[in-house]
Amino acid sequence: MSKERLLDQILGILRLIKDDRKKLEKLLDFMMEEIYEEPEEAVNIPPKYKKIVKEIAESIDTGFICFLNLDTLETESIPNDEDYLFEFESAAEEFGEGLKYSEWEHCIKFEPLPSYEAFKIMEDFIDVVDDDKVRNRLINALNRRKPFANFKNVIDSSQYRQAWFDYKQQQLELRVWDKFQEEIK
Repeated sequence: MSKERLLDQILGILRLIKDDRKKLEKLLDFMMEEIYEEPEEAVNIPPKYKKIVKEIAESIDTGFICFLNLDTLETESIPNDEDYLFEFESAAEEFGEGLKYSEWEHCIKFEPLPSYEAFKIMEDFIDVVDDDKVRNRLINALNRRKPFANFKNVIDSSQYRQAWFDYKQQQLELRVWDKFQEEIK
């Protein structure tokens, strides 16, 4: 059975019991005991790497591919667009500079998140929102066509705009740090 169909069935049951406090409490108790898992605590990135991880996360958030030299901890970001990359390389060569990452012996490549991962970050952020009205608007935004644009419109007109940017940055940094640790093992 598909995830969407399962969710529809669960929501149907919730609609049926929404006015029965005892059944709702029983359901909550069951979910807390059998299903719910505490979210992992934020990972502490060592100070030595914090600035680099932040820089890489910001770079991939703006759509760039970022390379990290494992020997020097130097980074280089390039456009994630073939046409623009050609212009970027041409301009670099014109100024006597090639792309440094191509000469690095040990490097890690960080790419922008695939859309399903970016969508998951937006879904997870909704759990942080404590205003029911805004939370419902965000859920609705993600369930319509063009969820990224809809989510952005709701966030930009809410008091959660900065909280969203901070949350997304933290999530990107965690993903960068995880990949970094995986690659150096």
